[in-house]
Amino acid sequence: MNINKFAIAIFAATVLFSSCKKSSDPTNPENPTPASTSLYSVWVTTASGSSYLLTADNLMKDTLLTPNNNQGIDITSHLPASFYAIYAYAYEGKYYISNDGTRFSQFEILNNKSWRETNNYAFPGNFYLGKVLKDISTKDEMVMTKTAGVTNKEKNVLEQPIYFMNINNMTINKTVGVEIPMIKFNPKTPDGKDHNPYIVPTSFTQRGDKLFVGHKYRSNETRQDIIDTAYMYVCDYPSLANGKIIKDGRGGFTAGHWEVQTLSFTDDNNDLYIVTKKTNAATYSLLRIKSGETAFDPTYFFDLKDYNVFKNNTAQVQKLGNGKVYISPYVIDPSNKKVIADLRILVGGGESKTTMNFMENGKLYDVFKTDESKWFVYEYDPANNSVKRGAEIDPGITQVYHLNKLK
Repeated sequence: MNINKFAIAIFAATVLFSSCKKSSDPTNPENPTPASTSLYSVWVTTASGSSYLLTADNLMKDTLLTPNNNQGIDITSHLPASFYAIYAYAYEGKYYISNDGTRFSQFEILNNKSWRETNNYAFPGNFYLGKVLKDISTKDEMVMTKTAGVTNKEKNVLEQPIYFMNINNMTINKTVGVEIPMIKFNPKTPDGKDHNPYIVPTSFTQRGDKLFVGHKYRSNETRQDIIDTAYMYVCDYPSLANGKIIKDGRGGFTAGHWEVQTLSFTDDNNDLYIVTKKTNAATYSLLRIKSGETAFDPTYFFDLKDYNVFKNNTAQVQKLGNGKVYISPYVIDPSNKKVIADLRILVGGGESKTTMNFMENGKLYDVFKTDESKWFVYEYDPANNSVKRGAEIDPGITQVYHLNKLK
């Protein structure tokens, strides 16, 4: 429907109280094309750097998903494919894109062959989508952070905002700020320079009346991670009061970066697990904070250094149910510190390539590039530890980023 200028002015006035603001109205045709009937989308890139969404009604159908002959939705103009795919998210059937850092857009897929911007939001400064707090988000409200907070040197803290966004009208319901204290240390580079470290939040998990924020320290001088200790900030939720830093030197830093990947999770017992990583080697481990506790469990350490965890992607941890999780490419029982399966072996040779996968009806869906350099969607059933091969993806693509369920 059309919105007249008077209505736009009134609407703009109602949101001036916020620290953020709406951007100009997106295109809104009088006769909008019907929304897509497709259930799934696959985000791919090509050797030329073009980026496409491939849609499908059935990922397990023996068919070829390809962008050729206008079968895919070309989204190249909205983002450099190799970068902003990690700053994008699919939520409640729509895509959320950071664009160029000044316009945060909501997109809807139409008629399986195109998409349109249904709404957008303009933050007062650079905004690239950070973590989505799935434990707090609801059907109508997406809770999220941006990639970087502000280091307040006077208070010696990182000020990290959390935005509660109404996805029905793309407005901010509220903004809360977490303040993570900087630890007191003065590391030096090999040539004696100050690292001048800054904090990068790596995970957010709300459990009961507590919020747990994993974070790491990076060097302003080298732009590299500089500490091999797991740090978490714990505070009351939702008041954010009574904050404290906890640490554990057995692992590495709490893993993750600015993008939307999720690397902390709770199990069926409400124990919280945190993926950690050593800085000098790509070796991972799991630490645990038991249910009701706010300190690392000194009796638990799951060393994953002998496994190529996340070797070929930066996918989020996916909970499979019944105490199992998918930490690509492995199915793991974290409570009992066991590796249940290597999906590379189950698919007959290949590597998981996605940055985002999903669960449906108790089954995991992910994309693997086989040893023959072919791309396929695979369905993994954790109940019987088996896989099925589904649709093939055009062998001319170079990367699969997201595998998403739209409806």
